[in-house]
Amino acid sequence: MTHDILGKVEQSDGKPFDAVATIRYASRDISVGISCDDQTLETAINLAADVVSRLKDLDRLAKQIAVRDLRETYNDGWNEYDEAQEDGSFKTIVNPTLSETEFEAKLSLRDVNVAGDQMIEFFYDDERMFWGHSVVVCSLRGTEFTDAQAELFG
Repeated sequence: MTHDILGKVEQSDGKPFDAVATIRYASRDISVGISCDDQTLETAINLAADVVSRLKDLDRLAKQIAVRDLRETYNDGWNEYDEAQEDGSFKTIVNPTLSETEFEAKLSLRDVNVAGDQMIEFFYDDERMFWGHSVVVCSLRGTEFTDAQAELFG
């Protein structure tokens, strides 16, 4: 089906999503996964369309939440690691701590998932700050983001 805001929406067998749309945002393609979650597909698509129509503002808000919830985690240890050397020894690497602005600048929206009429997840690339884990910001109250939290996934 074709949607005015989401463009082409491809329905699937529900694994992992009931439908998927691909949108263009900030010079990259973003996958929008849509799950019914005990709601109608139309309800979930409406949430996805609401998110996409407000994506610039919601992305900015989600990044602020990621900074709030994860910057100190990065600065308190994830910025340090041991790198294996050719001789089998290890060299400790200590990257500088990041300001709020520097941390936020490393986040690039990669995927958006919605479920039902309330749940939204934003997945971010983070320039490997967290060694390959994904930064995820989740709201269980739709686009209000009043209870949103950021966490590491993977």
